[in-house]
Amino acid sequence: MIVHGVLSLEVGGLERIVVSLARHAAPEVAVICVEKPGTLAAKLTELGIRVLSLDKPPGRHLQFIDIAHKTLGELKPTVLHSHQIGAAYYLAPAAKRLNLRTIHTEHGNAIARATSLIASLKLRLLFRRVAKSIDVLAAVSPEIAATLTRWGTVPKEKVRVVPNGIEVATPSASRDAMRLSLGIPLSVRVVGTVGRLHEVKRQHLLLEAAAGEDWHVLLVGDGPERGRLQALAKSLDIQERVHFAGYQEHTADFYTTMDAFVLSSRSEGFPVSLLEAWAARVPVVVAAVGGLPTIVADGSTGL
Repeated sequence: MIVHGVLSLEVGGLERIVVSLARHAAPEVAVICVEKPGTLAAKLTELGIRVLSLDKPPGRHLQFIDIAHKTLGELKPTVLHSHQIGAAYYLAPAAKRLNLRTIHTEHGNAIARATSLIASLKLRLLFRRVAKSIDVLAAVSPEIAATLTRWGTVPKEKVRVVPNGIEVATPSASRDAMRLSLGIPLSVRVVGTVGRLHEVKRQHLLLEAAAGEDWHVLLVGDGPERGRLQALAKSLDIQERVHFAGYQEHTADFYTTMDAFVLSSRSEGFPVSLLEAWAARVPVVVAAVGGLPTIVADGSTGL
């Protein structure tokens, strides 16, 4: 059995990848959520896949390593596959006690996103400590791998670069049908993005860029920034041209409405939404941050 370990199964690219991996490994798979199950957990339980939550509260609580040890002991997996350092902090040491093979995947560059030198040092120490309990660490981009191995934070022999992949979905609705359902005129240009409405994604830059232009903006996703983004659209007097689609489980239809796909994030690893846009044959424009410059060839596969 394989056990995937995450902080939660709230909506995000990482979580969607875990759901896909778990679905294809069913029934010999389970998922442990360190903090809470999250929105996508129901999708797995419907398939008969066990989703367990340790219900760890916010903050660092070392006793949850013991709780993780007990939970893994009951599941008796052969492999633990943790995702993001927050989940591995509790699950990897517990797995090592049980002599389990442990694979860990870093989907983002937490060290590079650190807002101060002290925060960066703390994260490097955290990775160094957790790496002792990990057999293989997969980074989804060369940029993440380079950050993790710099200064000897994680031994180079443990690190592999394993790019993200997606299941290519076929749209079920036409471009015109989708635009009509969203209240978007058929003749206008649409620039869109897919992802959590979160500060790190900087969707506000996309709205500011739309001011003074004639194109429409489509935001697919939900999150804590939605209210601020709606207020910004109103203050820029473009609210009639900004369309909030909310969280969508099946995103393939929404890419068909776009003339261009944009990622204005301040940090990215190897975004699933970029792969989905490419699969839908939508031109992409991305910020040159994180792993994106090694993924998008400027002027060739995007801008």
